[in-house]
Amino acid sequence: MITNLGLHSHRDLHTELATLRREIAALTGQVETGLFHSWENEHNTRGTLHSLQVQATVLQAEADAEDANLARLAHAIHLVGDLDLGFLAYVVYGPDALPMEPRYEVRLIERHGRGYTVPGLVRRNLTEDQLQDVKRELYAEALKPGGHARLWGFDGRDYRTLVTKY
Repeated sequence: MITNLGLHSHRDLHTELATLRREIAALTGQVETGLFHSWENEHNTRGTLHSLQVQATVLQAEADAEDANLARLAHAIHLVGDLDLGFLAYVVYGPDALPMEPRYEVRLIERHGRGYTVPGLVRRNLTEDQLQDVKRELYAEALKPGGHARLWGFDGRDYRTLVTKY
């Protein structure tokens, strides 16, 4: 995703995915030939292959979501008519400058300290009417038994939500 300063702020998901697929192909070849020097080597190779396959599935979903966001932004820039002007308007004025419905990201943050984002409690690609429900869901997730609040001795007052429009 491109930040409002025009900087590319995320890692290159497609390159990571291509690297994972090469590793998966190499390990699949090893498993298919079956020339292992011990049962432990075979077990470890199969476990690594399975782990990489799961990782590739998760990474593919992330890449698809990022591609959809970029396609949405590109479409809005094309609607402006002038690509340079549309991109500059987005960089300078943010998503409000383009003819597109804004999307939101909501994250649960600890109030004290440096605003630490609670792991796993970030939701993206939300519309404005979903915000309140998602905020309640994030608080409930943190406050459930065995959740972040229980682990760190917090209660509901120790959290706040941060909503970012993109």
